[in-house]
Amino acid sequence: MTDPAPPPPPPTKAPTKGLSETKVPVVQVLASNIKEVWPSLIHSVKYASFIAIDLELSGLGDRKLLMKKHYTSTSAQRNFQRSVDDRYTAIVEAAKTRSVLALGVSCWRVTRDEPEPEYYVQTYNILLLSRDNYTVEPDALQFLVEHGFDFNKQYKEGVSYTPSTEDMIVFKEKKSPEPIRDLFAAILQAKCPVVTHNGLIDLAFMYQSFYAPLPPTMSIFVADLQDMFKSGILDTKCVAEFLIRETATYLEYLFRKSSKRMRDAVSSGKPHINLSFSEHRAINQWVNYVECFASDVSSGRDLCETYANHGYCKEGKKCPKSHNVDEAIISHDHKSKKHKTEGKVPPIKSKHSNGDAVDTGCHRAGVDAFMTGFIVANYAVYLKAHPKKAKGEEEEKTSSKKSHYQSRDNHMSVTLEENRDIPLPLVLDPCRRAVNCLTLSGKNIPLKVMKSAFVKPSAAHMRQQHEIIKKSAK
Repeated sequence: MTDPAPPPPPPTKAPTKGLSETKVPVVQVLASNIKEVWPSLIHSVKYASFIAIDLELSGLGDRKLLMKKHYTSTSAQRNFQRSVDDRYTAIVEAAKTRSVLALGVSCWRVTRDEPEPEYYVQTYNILLLSRDNYTVEPDALQFLVEHGFDFNKQYKEGVSYTPSTEDMIVFKEKKSPEPIRDLFAAILQAKCPVVTHNGLIDLAFMYQSFYAPLPPTMSIFVADLQDMFKSGILDTKCVAEFLIRETATYLEYLFRKSSKRMRDAVSSGKPHINLSFSEHRAINQWVNYVECFASDVSSGRDLCETYANHGYCKEGKKCPKSHNVDEAIISHDHKSKKHKTEGKVPPIKSKHSNGDAVDTGCHRAGVDAFMTGFIVANYAVYLKAHPKKAKGEEEEKTSSKKSHYQSRDNHMSVTLEENRDIPLPLVLDPCRRAVNCLTLSGKNIPLKVMKSAFVKPSAAHMRQQHEIIKKSAK
């Protein structure tokens, strides 16, 4: 793959009015077109202000192990570390036996910082196919099929990659090219923040699949991550939980709530982000235009509280109750304002009137990557307008709430001081307190991506960094 020429200038004006009519262009990257798409993809990565990433996986392994907790008579710190180490062991096992089926990359370039941020966005959905055998979990397969994932296309046209093993040396010349490894190296060299949603597992899978064998302990893995992503990692779930304090924190909920906040800001003349999208003229034949912003109509059914709060219901599409995320947001807003609701929430105004749910493309890697970038861009504007919340200085009205958030706030305040020297783009600076913090489900503090004075990065990571630098110097 050759280095691309300088990118064309983005549009000078970004159309943001009428979000419900905006369709997001997503480039479908396949084995048959990756050579043609490659220059555009590397352009986008090289000149991005931040890069949002999402993966579709063939499974996660034992969920109980991923959520394992320790309740013993030992200290809280020791309990925390033991449960984190146990989770990491389960993540490593999953990453070695499961596969990445698709990689979503959404590149956000700042074209104006003030008075309102403007972004030029380019998004890619890359179908992947592992050269090694891997486990496919029935639940994961069913979930992906229900959300439009095409396994026939993946097996026929997925871009091949070879997962890392202990005896392989990557980034050397091979008979079989590894463009995804080259792409991952380009992301590391871009020196811009990487944004994920609930990203610990995604980062581990990318490390194992596109970089090197995962190190034996979480502490070494964290040291490697900090050295790999020198401009920082932002986890939108962490921002939502610890800074914004959203009622629910699954991806589609945060995206649709951010969309609602943006529409309200546009209509009231308050600060908001402005978006423009690449026309992708040279590769337009592989672009899908996805309707992300249009609101669903009211379903007329009672709301499924499990789905509303967690974004998941074990009954799936068989559930007789509504899984409408817009209704969930309205319901939560009503409850937070202490308004009584009886059964159904008010109907949602929408240009769609046939009663069918809108296909937002959610749970497809490229669209989810775009949603992740959209959330963090909007959160930065929101936190800039609420500086006390961004700094962790906002007082809670009741003592119970204050005690509930106290340990979180103390932890995040320390994190803010540690993150002072990370070179964030100006537009993301309000999110600085959450940089290099990853959500740990069931924990009231996040995992800090910070190497210890007693832990060195792994030898495999140092070797890979050397190979990347050597290859880029050619």
